[in-house]
Amino acid sequence: MKHLHSFFILYLALFITSCMHQSAQVDNENIKLAVTANHETDVIHAKEGEDAADDPAIWVNPLNIEKSTIIGTNKLGGLSVYQLDGKELFYYPIGNVNNADVLYDFPLDTGFIDIAGGSNRTSNSISLLKINKNDGSLSPIEARIIKSGVSIVYGFCFYKSPVSGKFYAFVNSKDGAAEQWELFENNGQVDAKLVRSFDVGGQVEGMVADLETAMLYVGEEGGGIWKYGAEPENADKRHRLLMSDQNNPAIKFDIEGLSIYYATDGKGYLIASSQGNYTYAVFEREGDNKYLFSFKITDGLYDGAEETDGLDVLNIPLGKEYPFGIFVVQDGFNKDADGQAVAQNFKMLSWEKIAHLVQPPLIIDTNYRIR
Repeated sequence: MKHLHSFFILYLALFITSCMHQSAQVDNENIKLAVTANHETDVIHAKEGEDAADDPAIWVNPLNIEKSTIIGTNKLGGLSVYQLDGKELFYYPIGNVNNADVLYDFPLDTGFIDIAGGSNRTSNSISLLKINKNDGSLSPIEARIIKSGVSIVYGFCFYKSPVSGKFYAFVNSKDGAAEQWELFENNGQVDAKLVRSFDVGGQVEGMVADLETAMLYVGEEGGGIWKYGAEPENADKRHRLLMSDQNNPAIKFDIEGLSIYYATDGKGYLIASSQGNYTYAVFEREGDNKYLFSFKITDGLYDGAEETDGLDVLNIPLGKEYPFGIFVVQDGFNKDADGQAVAQNFKMLSWEKIAHLVQPPLIIDTNYRIR
């Protein structure tokens, strides 16, 4: 019996070791999936070593698709607007803007406008800027300073309700508080009123609202991704996405940027930045948001991306370089062509590179239109 007992203990130890090894293999397999950037933006207006760049938002130019832009936040000073080849077009020192998003076809008496918005920590407010459809330049459009009630504004996203057609902005803070503001015209400008407040719990930042399913995803930096209803009456009801926390060996906190790749019939993907291991986690958009895989951006023609804060993705073709859509991320440790550390920037990738990381490949669907 003593020998049998010893054999059982040995077998159990080998079994546990095998399971741990399999878990580690899962992690390594996910980490090995890698792509390289097509382009990178000019460096942010900051010094090397300063944590300044944070969140990109992609704007689609309705007059010339190849003149679409990337709007990047500088949480030490303002907003930069970049061409698709990464060259900076404009810089607006409007305050310490942390996260940004783009809203399309907002109705004013003078016509429909596109809006760039963000969480401005200098004034603890929501900044709103009209996007010039000819050249992508920005100009203030808020009717007043839209002061938030949270302690310090942090994460931000827009939402147009498929239910009511109303327009909203979400903003949150480091302490977990979140707000939903309804946007409306006021004498030719854009005003807002608070329609919902809720508490996520821990520190939050990344947010994205699904414009078709009316769902809001919020990243709790040390707790995973929460899924809420995006309508004002949805209150606090929520659930955490399975495998979005550290039960998933391919995810290491913090959870940061979130964005949605739209495809037909409610399909597509939710993509999150796993900042602790420099990777990006891909979840299904539909149903219970099944976790699929993780990948990283490594050195190629440009250096890779590490410790990413914000990101954005778009299914719409943006010319010859991005015929099937684009994926944009913030790079926390940027290097120049000689391998020297320089100020942070943003990296741009064609969507098909990511889609073909796995077999069968991810959906490539250019049918959805943001307008």
